[in-house]
Amino acid sequence: MSDLNLMRYYLRLESFEAEVKASVTLSEIAELLFTSLRHARTLLGKMHQEEWIIWEPKPGRNQRSSLTLRYSMLGLKEHIAAKFIEEGKYEKALSILDGDRSVFGSLLQETSGATMREGLLHVQLTYKRKFEDLFPHHIQRSSERFLLRQVFSCLVSCSSEGKLEPELAHHWKYDSERYLWTFYLRPGLTFHDGQTIEAKQLVALFNALKELSFYQAELEHVESVYSEQPLQLCFKLSKADKGFAGLLAGVKYSIQPVEQVTRKAVKAVPQHKVASQHKTAHQNKAAPQHIIGTGPFRIVERNHDRLKLAAFDHYYGCRSLTDEVTIWQFEESMTGSARFDDSQMQVSSEQNSACFHQLGKTNTDLVSSESDEQYSRVEDGCLFILFNQAAEKTSLTHEQRKYLAQILSSEAIQSQLEANKGTFSVEFADNILPKWQKVHRSPAIVTEIPKRLSIAVYDYYALYRCAISISDILKRYGVEVEVNTYSYRELAQCSQANELTEDLVLCNLNLDDNAPSSLFSWLMNDPVLHSALGQLNSDWLKRQLDNHKASVELSDYLERLEPIASTLVSDYWLLPMFHHLQTVRFQGILKNVAITNWGWPEFKGVWSTD
Repeated sequence: MSDLNLMRYYLRLESFEAEVKASVTLSEIAELLFTSLRHARTLLGKMHQEEWIIWEPKPGRNQRSSLTLRYSMLGLKEHIAAKFIEEGKYEKALSILDGDRSVFGSLLQETSGATMREGLLHVQLTYKRKFEDLFPHHIQRSSERFLLRQVFSCLVSCSSEGKLEPELAHHWKYDSERYLWTFYLRPGLTFHDGQTIEAKQLVALFNALKELSFYQAELEHVESVYSEQPLQLCFKLSKADKGFAGLLAGVKYSIQPVEQVTRKAVKAVPQHKVASQHKTAHQNKAAPQHIIGTGPFRIVERNHDRLKLAAFDHYYGCRSLTDEVTIWQFEESMTGSARFDDSQMQVSSEQNSACFHQLGKTNTDLVSSESDEQYSRVEDGCLFILFNQAAEKTSLTHEQRKYLAQILSSEAIQSQLEANKGTFSVEFADNILPKWQKVHRSPAIVTEIPKRLSIAVYDYYALYRCAISISDILKRYGVEVEVNTYSYRELAQCSQANELTEDLVLCNLNLDDNAPSSLFSWLMNDPVLHSALGQLNSDWLKRQLDNHKASVELSDYLERLEPIASTLVSDYWLLPMFHHLQTVRFQGILKNVAITNWGWPEFKGVWSTD
């Protein structure tokens, strides 16, 4: 008998209270179940076997037996739904819960982790917001950039120390006299839809990227992109750039079909299960929002509820150990309790930890608490305040910025966060990156500041909390504060259009896995940063970066960029607040979970002994 049919009989026992032993005869049970004595005995035995009830029968006619229900009626529905979720039968689980998405979401969180289904390793996670379309040429938040790394590959990768590693290109060289970078592609490469990857396609791709505003500052010195052989890709530059290959290791330079860049944006439509890894060109045109990549995972399902990834068998490198990944997405209010946000923050009574992922099952007897493991790292970046030179009213003077920096110290904001009961795991930031030298400041003199100030912040829970705390601090100084919340892309678009006019802008930086070139790209191209700096300071910064890339090796980027970036702090254009603590916590059923720069677990390396 199926669980669903057995549950229907169980629901007829609702007159009994859960967890309370009742004295009852078999005939009374049979009457409640509307069935024969023999069938009632069979049903009770099955329920006892499934551990839904405790049935202690007494032999003899009309003898009173003991019955204890282990679950309430709702509790049993949740128990069965959780079982269906673990088996990947999500629609059945939602049906049993009568479409209650709140309970469904809670069960998804409780059953997150890795399971074996028909010999395949499946990882399930929950996330607190909807993902943007996963296109590399769009401005993306941290979690989307992590997912792009799962779906796409680049020509090369770059380590945190600035060492280049082969990806789709197996070798490369730089002719410093001709300013020419040449990359040699692996033979037999394919996109997820089966298209062969050759250099002529990548010439078209990079020429298309050069036309986008998101790339122009970084690719301004690229005179031409061409190919003399099917597996050879050349970039002719107008000036020296020793770290250009590292730039191409960035997420935004992921290799994709040029059609994904040049086609006009359309309203998002569900991307339902793709039956095959190889689709024809005609089929691709029929599904304009289908995302085609080159990475270790391909997207097989994408809708408003979930994103499902499957291992790409023709990936250029080692195939992923994980076969499938399903990420369920649930929108949560900025003012409500959050499970995950852009840097994986979990707010709970047990963990005061920002940037938190739970991998594994809760309330389980499969493993003991001693087998729990936890990996943590401080993010490569920080949460910071920008003093906006493009403010609607007169921009703040140097003395006002210095005085506000003293008022809005990391310690002061943390103290206010504690008063507001909104703390999260952080380290105080003395510079943009945690490994950099502290920027020392002389004491500020008391300076008159405007009676009204405005704050721009995007919908990232940690930044929003900081904005409210800053507002509370400034109110004590007689300042009326207006907090305006944008989406991440709205904030970037307003900056690009010179329409970001708030006095203070709260934002964050979290470097990608190619840390040296990721930092360079942010300093050179971030629209919010350059809008807030104003034209004069923006031009100065770009000149410094142009000189930098002409003479500095990629491995020296972080060290040599430190004095340039630190000037933004010492001149009070940028005020670092906190470095996040990112954490992956999992139970012993998972093996080899590594934490990435984005605070997410590394999917392709997860494995299980089950």
